[in-house]
Amino acid sequence: MTRVPLAKREEMDAAGQAVWDEIGSRRGGVARNYAALLNSPKAAGSLAHLGGYARYETPLDPRIKALAVLIAAREAQGHYVWTVNQPAAKEAGLSDETIAAIREYRAPTGFESRDATVVQFVLELLRQHRISDTTFEAMREIVGNPGVVDLLVVTGYYHALAHSLQALEVELPEGVTTDLTY
Repeated sequence: MTRVPLAKREEMDAAGQAVWDEIGSRRGGVARNYAALLNSPKAAGSLAHLGGYARYETPLDPRIKALAVLIAAREAQGHYVWTVNQPAAKEAGLSDETIAAIREYRAPTGFESRDATVVQFVLELLRQHRISDTTFEAMREIVGNPGVVDLLVVTGYYHALAHSLQALEVELPEGVTTDLTY
């Protein structure tokens, strides 16, 4: 059970309802992840604004973004973020084998060079809290300076979201199960 109540629009003040409406309009409704975060409407709105960029607006190649999202979710052991982003990852061209390698901590071993560079970049950031010059330059060669910044933003957003939802113990949508284990 989620550690905080899932917010209900009708129980929020006008400012909270405005945030709810903004989140819902960009995302096709308010899912339980944001309903939990809406216990603090201003924080949820700010996070959703950053998430809107990371999810919908970044010009990063969808495959690069999908790799970053899944690595960030896996490293945070974020069941919700991992699971709900599976369809987008597959749509971006990630195979079941690639997803399994991330889930099983085998990535980037066996990945083609470009994917391996993305995975290495994100893993170094999340595990060592820094990125080696070699990895940074390899990533910059692929996406340029703006892409490096966008990759950092996507990684940071999804990692923060995964940690937040794990701490709040937000459950997956009804009928959805996860294959992510610790």
